[in-house]
Amino acid sequence: MINAFTGWGRSTAGVMTMEYMKDHPLSRFFASVGILGTQKHVPEPQLIRRIYRLLDQGRSVVIYPEGGRRWDGRPAPWIEATAKLFVRAGVPVYPIITHGSYVGWPRWARYPRPAHIELEILPALSFDKKTPLEEALSILKAPVSSDENLVDEAIRPKSAFRPAVGLEKLLYRDPESESSGGIRTVGGDRIESDSGAFDGRVLPDSRIQLDSTGDIVLTGDLYARIRALPYHDRPDRPRIQVRCKIKGEIDERPVSERHAQLSLYASHLFIDGAEKYHIDLEKIRFVSTERNDKLTLSLANGSLSSHFSTGGSVLQWFDEIHRIAPNIRG
Repeated sequence: MINAFTGWGRSTAGVMTMEYMKDHPLSRFFASVGILGTQKHVPEPQLIRRIYRLLDQGRSVVIYPEGGRRWDGRPAPWIEATAKLFVRAGVPVYPIITHGSYVGWPRWARYPRPAHIELEILPALSFDKKTPLEEALSILKAPVSSDENLVDEAIRPKSAFRPAVGLEKLLYRDPESESSGGIRTVGGDRIESDSGAFDGRVLPDSRIQLDSTGDIVLTGDLYARIRALPYHDRPDRPRIQVRCKIKGEIDERPVSERHAQLSLYASHLFIDGAEKYHIDLEKIRFVSTERNDKLTLSLANGSLSSHFSTGGSVLQWFDEIHRIAPNIRG
């Protein structure tokens, strides 16, 4: 959509998660137009140099400062290194808003909705290279801090195929009963909850109409309630568990488990597969979610990628790891 406004042969370059640059069917095309791969969780001075070279060539570079699509349609923390780049690059920064992207295809959803998307390119921002980072962040965030759950009626999808499918990846606990996995999708357009308080129909724009009251609630509001729920620790039991595929390395030893059980305790992760691994949380340097089914961990002595192919919520793991160890970046 952005390239619809550029001249022929002047397509925008940009930055994309390395996963798509390696395994995606369009990876060669991405690379040919100047898309650069990033790992997000490691220092990448060479990536910054390549971005500067593109700018020197007069290219426009598109960067998503939150590092990926929003899970709940609401502003997420920025990647600090990206904000520093915006300030120090010495070129105008154009904030861009894609109205309707969340209601058109939420990150957690399996299927897109027939939607109208509006692209809004805002006036450029310019910075002195000496601008303090906190001041720059405040200036940069303000134009793009809108809640994507709230859009004009003309943009809201009027129909959708199985709009509830995948919602359990976002609403991973019942806000009333506090049970993990307490919200389930039924028939493609409904959800049921352990408490019964959130049984209802999922509308084409992903809002939920409750059976009990007829009220329409936002998925973003329910997710906010879930994030505020407490956990009651028991040292002998995991907070959450999931069966998944795991690849990576620990202490320079390759790890490949097709059917492992991953458990999160208050002090460590435990992998129970063909081999067993105990990973102290203090050894985790960075955690991120890729797409809506992959959890990536950068460790002091390696890295791990866990693919939740048979269920479970990578967002729940992301949130709970940060709840236990808030100093972990991500």
